[in-house]
Amino acid sequence: MPAARTRSILVLLLKWTLFGLLGVALVALLALMSAAFRERGERVSSSPPASSYVEALDTRVLVQRRGSTDAPAVVFVGGTGGWSGLWDRYMRRTVDLGFQAIAIDLPPFGYALPAPTGDYSKARQGQRLLAAIDSLKLEHVVIVAHSIGAAPVMEAAFQNPPKIRALILIDPALGLDGPQTDGSDSTLQAVLRHAWISRPVTAILTNTHLTAALLRRVITEKTQATPEWVRLYQQPLSLQGTSKAISEWLPEVLSRRGHAASDNLSAYATLPFPVELIWGETDSITPLSQGKHLQQLLADSSLVVIPRAGHGPFLEEPDLFEEALAAALSRLQTSSTLK
Repeated sequence: MPAARTRSILVLLLKWTLFGLLGVALVALLALMSAAFRERGERVSSSPPASSYVEALDTRVLVQRRGSTDAPAVVFVGGTGGWSGLWDRYMRRTVDLGFQAIAIDLPPFGYALPAPTGDYSKARQGQRLLAAIDSLKLEHVVIVAHSIGAAPVMEAAFQNPPKIRALILIDPALGLDGPQTDGSDSTLQAVLRHAWISRPVTAILTNTHLTAALLRRVITEKTQATPEWVRLYQQPLSLQGTSKAISEWLPEVLSRRGHAASDNLSAYATLPFPVELIWGETDSITPLSQGKHLQQLLADSSLVVIPRAGHGPFLEEPDLFEEALAAALSRLQTSSTLK
């Protein structure tokens, strides 16, 4: 190939590379500007009516509470993007069954104040959850947790088993099917530790124009991503510092099974309380095979499969999910567990 032609090809490739980098930089800049414009709400002053804040180790978390404080406590913890406002229907049913219902926003989601250290490891999140439960002066609680929210719940359960009366896990994302590692960051996880990468990525992911599309990606019954559910998920995205806090949490999504307490498969059989599993039949994020595997690891467990539902059975099949939740709570209520 003539030298002149080689040089022209190299120049063309260099130009396209430069244009590509400039395009990426422009998208990142626009995403950051959009997030800065959107995230203006002050967390405490704009928090939902009748909610309150409690101390949670190194931060404060928002809680919404229903029912008599003398009744056995059921604590609700959301998954990615989840917050206390998602649980209202199921909290009301829980109260009707004779419990008190408490939904907690764990940072970086909902109205919780971001963690000042930026440490969102599941072990640290478990400590925050236990601290919030202590602040609420609760003992022997039932915890209902969805998706990745189950990871800090399991850490809390292993750190302080006497605090837990029972668990109800909804499509939990625990990563137990993966190989044991030393717990170090994967390459992509290490890359996301850099704020100049994770901040623009998160600014894009938290853009409210994408909420409906992202919600549809994790559920099977696409039409159930209704405007009402989309608005609920969008509500906390207007709060100051939301995308920054989520960018600090984002690498934890990619954590491999290491040496945290909840990574030890044999430890699950030692849990001294029942664990109820509710799973979407068609879940592609945490497939049903993971639920069957988890049930085998547990000494006292049941698995209820919600037909047709994917990763969000509480929004895809709300009636069936409510029935499954009520049945699980009723079983606990009639057993010695809640006596």
